[in-house]
Amino acid sequence: MRQKLKFALRKVYHQIINRLLSRRGIRIHPSARVSLRAIIETNGGGEICIGANCEIHPYSVIKSYGGKVVIGNNCSLNMYAILNGHGGLQIGNGVRIASHTVVIPSNHVIADNDVPFYLRGVISKGIEIQDNVWLGAGCIILDNVTIGENSVIAAGAVVNKDVDRSTMVGGVPCKVIKKISNIS
Repeated sequence: MRQKLKFALRKVYHQIINRLLSRRGIRIHPSARVSLRAIIETNGGGEICIGANCEIHPYSVIKSYGGKVVIGNNCSLNMYAILNGHGGLQIGNGVRIASHTVVIPSNHVIADNDVPFYLRGVISKGIEIQDNVWLGAGCIILDNVTIGENSVIAAGAVVNKDVDRSTMVGGVPCKVIKKISNIS
């Protein structure tokens, strides 16, 4: 009986929270576990959608900055990881994002030395992280990048170009460490 009551209360709680958040452009699947200490904001407009069975840990940050952040099912975002939405961020299913990872789908305009950086504007093309990807601790994913399915990004790597499927990359800037093959 106690288990049924607990389940019913959790369902009602999620319905209330989702109604409040959906007004702000945030949708969280009822089975997702989101820490109350996580920061999830649609500042500057945009949308955030978190899929089923995801885990958003304390002190992780998701901000739309006018773009759209879509996180698939069965994903985890660990402590102090940052996801920004500027030019759009699409994350597939089963993606693991380790602590201190930063994903930034935008870049400052570099041209015109007579204008300060904060006045030059930004370029935002977007980032796609496909299914079953592991982003190691402290890696940085820059704008206009696609990370192929079944790939591993080593801790501390800076990804500034596309990563093929089933590939392990690492370094600054990232380089291919090896292709990942099925082990039978």
